[in-house]
Amino acid sequence: MTSIPAPLLILQAQGLVTAIGNSTGQTVASWIAQSRRSRKVRLAGFADPFTIIDCAHVCGDSVGPERLGRLLPSAVAEALDDFAAPSPHDRQPALEILVLPTWLTHEQCNALDAQFSACLADHTDWTARPRERLIVQAGTCGAWIALEHAYRAMDANLQLEHVLIASVDSACEPGVLADLASRDLIFGPGHAQGFVPGEAAACVLLKRAAHAGKIPATKFALHRPALIASPSGFRIDDGAPDASSLAQALARALDFAAMEAIHISHLESDMDGSDWRALLEANALNRVIFSVTTALPQWRPATLLGQTGIPSGLIGWILPAVLHAQGIEQVNTVLNWSVDASGQCAACVLERSPY
Repeated sequence: MTSIPAPLLILQAQGLVTAIGNSTGQTVASWIAQSRRSRKVRLAGFADPFTIIDCAHVCGDSVGPERLGRLLPSAVAEALDDFAAPSPHDRQPALEILVLPTWLTHEQCNALDAQFSACLADHTDWTARPRERLIVQAGTCGAWIALEHAYRAMDANLQLEHVLIASVDSACEPGVLADLASRDLIFGPGHAQGFVPGEAAACVLLKRAAHAGKIPATKFALHRPALIASPSGFRIDDGAPDASSLAQALARALDFAAMEAIHISHLESDMDGSDWRALLEANALNRVIFSVTTALPQWRPATLLGQTGIPSGLIGWILPAVLHAQGIEQVNTVLNWSVDASGQCAACVLERSPY
């Protein structure tokens, strides 16, 4: 592999709240054990119940932004628990990016933004430095969109040292769930192309590194993401979805990392078992990866957590890094991606320190 001169973002710390754990450690332990937390719910107007994978242990029966507000604080606190300024005089600037789902109103986003600020208030080493805040509303590719914003911010400000990306989303929120059911998007009897709704919160603390050679031992860095939009979107009932956009995103992500397919040790995606995603992935991977190398291990978090929306991208960065750190899996480089039914495709490479 060739180290590229452009700066990278090191995955320094993380926090998770998922259906299988209230923290990163609990979630990863449950992932290793393949613990499942699905349950059936009935919706008005539908004869058959739907399977969801929710965080009832955290959310209870809360609705709307309150539901997201119950998920977010623990993930943010965990990501910043061990953050400490190198010295009392360290005041290097930082960027905070809060990524929220598109179903929230402007006022609801502002309320969650205020709660985000409250989550940070106890972390004085963090709040003492100059900070900028960006709120992004997005679909399932939101994590990669936030990562691109972070890279642009680093390009514009050579002093920017840390980036905090926090995200929360729920397809189990009652109003969202009812809307998904009305549009026939949920997995169920006679509808194998649907998905299982999930929910989660995730937060990552990223730190600038000059290049791959500067990634500390045992740490991983995120390379610049590739974002490609399909002009026609993806129809979940399409027997042969066009894989060109996803193939372009995968190829561009490799280019941004100065890598080729043979440099990748693992794959990771938001694949949930639906045929349309399987066809899309297979066609894109055959063009970009498997024309060069053999089959690679692949993680599919959605098969255990359901479709968690925006946090799925951050979960995809956290999971391999922690599995490697705990000696569960030897990981060198991960190519991960997401596909939104709207047509947005996103991908990036996660690279381990060479030391």
